[in-house]
Amino acid sequence: SMPQMSNIKVFFKNFTAGRKALFKRMGIYLASSLAVFEAANIFLEDGAVGQWCEAVSLGGITLKSVLTNVLVYLGVGAIIALLRQSSFAHYCMNIVGTDVKIEISMSDIFSNKGEIVVPCNTTFSGRKQVIGGKSIQTQMTNRICFPKGEEAPNVSNDEYFEQTVDHALQRPECQARKLSGQKELAGKLYDIFRYGTMAPVSFPVDGKPRNVILLAVAEMLEPNKPKTDGQHLMKSIDDMWEQIAHNRTREQTLVVPILGTGSAGITDKPQQTVARYILRTFADNAHRLGIRKLILSVYPQDYLDDKINLEELRCYADYLCRFPD
Repeated sequence: SMPQMSNIKVFFKNFTAGRKALFKRMGIYLASSLAVFEAANIFLEDGAVGQWCEAVSLGGITLKSVLTNVLVYLGVGAIIALLRQSSFAHYCMNIVGTDVKIEISMSDIFSNKGEIVVPCNTTFSGRKQVIGGKSIQTQMTNRICFPKGEEAPNVSNDEYFEQTVDHALQRPECQARKLSGQKELAGKLYDIFRYGTMAPVSFPVDGKPRNVILLAVAEMLEPNKPKTDGQHLMKSIDDMWEQIAHNRTREQTLVVPILGTGSAGITDKPQQTVARYILRTFADNAHRLGIRKLILSVYPQDYLDDKINLEELRCYADYLCRFPD
């Protein structure tokens, strides 16, 4: 029930955050309702239509009495305005002149369809004693679960993660980004890769196979101490688009969280700035990526904690889509 509770909080926060938008919307829908009411009355003045509406009734209430009651129209207008207000969390628009879409979705990142970018560290360690318990990476590892009928390997989720990732890091593109030396974390030696290195893997998340891109955005100073900064983070995002342009993604929808701002230890870039940077650099590169839709996934708690201004993000995405040049 935790996600449900979060959804209820989000719903009510939205009413307080978007009062101006709500009242403006109310005005538009109530005015429209009155116009429809006037049109319906003119229509009902036609004798045959009026008689038919008088004949149709439910529980003693005739259709004509419903259609000639102004409160019905105002009520419907108010309900539509409220429902429109509650759909604030979802935005989707085409970049003008293309069939490429930008979407902003506030939800559990794994509920989105598409290939998911999961922020990771430059050693690609996956053990909880190294990476801690709050990151998207940890959430994903906890949710590794094989489909019914498929035999699960006889190792822990952490070990399965590391074995899968080790295999993916043998790709020439990854090996070309490997740095010299190794890092010792919680008694195990790891190779170190450059910021922005991508490891494409597949994991069964909640019993369904998911394509995942692990993206190195933070350095592990020591267990539970990830660190990155704005410069490295922005460079990682640029590198991600560059690698996708050369190697392509496995799916045409890419789901990207607001990278490097949760437990990845970023200190000098607010989440809103990072979100805008992801949207802008995607729009700049969209023509060469082979991606049909970018979904920017916003964590509901970040909205509740005022780390993300959804209205501003939607306006920014709108601008990028309308004026891509």
